[in-house]
Amino acid sequence: MPKLPTWLANTVEKLISNKIYQVEVLETKMLSANIKCVTFKGDLTEANLIPGNDVLFRVNANEYRHYTLSQFDENHETCEVIFYLNRQGPGNNFAINIQKGDLLKLIVDKTRVKYNDSSSQHFFFGDETSIGLYESLGKKALEMDEEYFGILELNGENFDALDHIKLLIDAVEADKDSPAENAIRWMENMHPKCWEMWKYATFYLTGRAKSVQKFKKYLKQKGVGFNQIITMPYWEVGRVGG
Repeated sequence: MPKLPTWLANTVEKLISNKIYQVEVLETKMLSANIKCVTFKGDLTEANLIPGNDVLFRVNANEYRHYTLSQFDENHETCEVIFYLNRQGPGNNFAINIQKGDLLKLIVDKTRVKYNDSSSQHFFFGDETSIGLYESLGKKALEMDEEYFGILELNGENFDALDHIKLLIDAVEADKDSPAENAIRWMENMHPKCWEMWKYATFYLTGRAKSVQKFKKYLKQKGVGFNQIITMPYWEVGRVGG
């Protein structure tokens, strides 16, 4: 998101005050070297949250960053965000410094990637920035007694994160110079019957823009229909996050 003058950011928050919720940091834990899970507590009963819901945090006086709720429990007034610590930028500095007991403003935003209720199979592709979204959508699939699977491009030190959250997704090593190539190679090694079984699935592609673009092209070459693919690029090398 673009930087805003402090006075304008303050004014905007007054205009959207009905979407802002005061939350307290209940717990923080590291899922891997660069993946941080934070549990917040606050009254979210009027937020009308759904799986994959986006939220905003004001990470400094002039900037906001989008994140996805990985879990929420309205009865216990808790929600969870999984932060990828990329070691650069204001969003990273904000997430690193979150500590138990902090009081923060959580802004409920629209849901950019929605669970496809008309599909019974869900395939996820992404990277570290996608983990929170796919934990949320994966949990929804299990509740609906539907199938989900997928492949993530991760830096090696972050593979352990998937074990901590028990996400039923495989991972391959990310290659900055060849986005999506290792994931595509993994797909090519699947048994041909897998394609037959999953040809009507919904495919969710998020994360690095170039990876999303290449993986989408690959799926179309494999005969996956355009209306089966949901894309949401989150970042790209050299671009400011949002």
